[in-house]
Amino acid sequence: MGMRADHINLADGRRLSYAETGPRHGFPVVYCHGAIGSSLERSVALEAITWELGVRYVTVSRPGFGASDCSPGRSVLGFAADVRQLADALALQRFGVLGVSAGGAYALALAYALPGRVERVALCSALSPLWPHQAGGISLRNGLALRFLARAPGACAALGDAMLPLIRRHPDLLSRLIAVHAAPSERPRLSEPAERRAASTSFIEASAGGVRGMVDDYLTCARYWGFSPADIDAEVHLWHGLTDRLICIDDALALAASLPRCRIFVDLNEGHHFFRRRLAEILATLVDGRVHRGVAAKSAA
Repeated sequence: MGMRADHINLADGRRLSYAETGPRHGFPVVYCHGAIGSSLERSVALEAITWELGVRYVTVSRPGFGASDCSPGRSVLGFAADVRQLADALALQRFGVLGVSAGGAYALALAYALPGRVERVALCSALSPLWPHQAGGISLRNGLALRFLARAPGACAALGDAMLPLIRRHPDLLSRLIAVHAAPSERPRLSEPAERRAASTSFIEASAGGVRGMVDDYLTCARYWGFSPADIDAEVHLWHGLTDRLICIDDALALAASLPRCRIFVDLNEGHHFFRRRLAEILATLVDGRVHRGVAAKSAA
């Protein structure tokens, strides 16, 4: 029971950290986290969902996040080689993949590179190959911040590192920043204690070695991914909020149209931050390949 955290040493000598929860003999799902990482701490809600659905939930920290070593000059597609080694070490022959926000690109990379092992993919609030600072539909405030990050990554990393001691002393500052950039409908939920704790814990753990890994991750996704979504054979379920202010619905629809086997579920009342609320439903579609009764009624396809 509980979250089991560990690491493997990759063939090139780098350390890749991961954590897992749920039954060891359950259906494996590899989780590709978003831009601020994923908490490796025990989550009662996640444990309950994984045991109820029979899911062995494996969270992988990308290079530069948490205890995973950096990989200068890496690509989105290159991450698939890291996960292949992890899957071999954990004896995961076939598995589902779940990608959230920035993790959506990496989830698709796994489906492209490991077609004989990835059975199905779920994406939530996932970016398209057109990264937000290049796309239309994003709010002016968010667009300016992302363009600055793309043009001055060194300055952003230095500024972020300088802010880390303050954020670690006052973790609610991060939650407030996320809420500012969220859709108005999401802000009450993002202010709840569990949501604030999840965001701050994820960020603090991911930035243990500084924020450069997060900055590099952004730049990695902003470059050519190394493959085309049109070449992915796996079935993909794409979940998106109609009022997403970071990745607009038009980009989500364009991504869905480029995937040969894709079903899209649009939540009319959500923005970018609804993954935790819909996790059980999203995981269920990976486990049994069917949309559970009631999901279609809540979403517009």
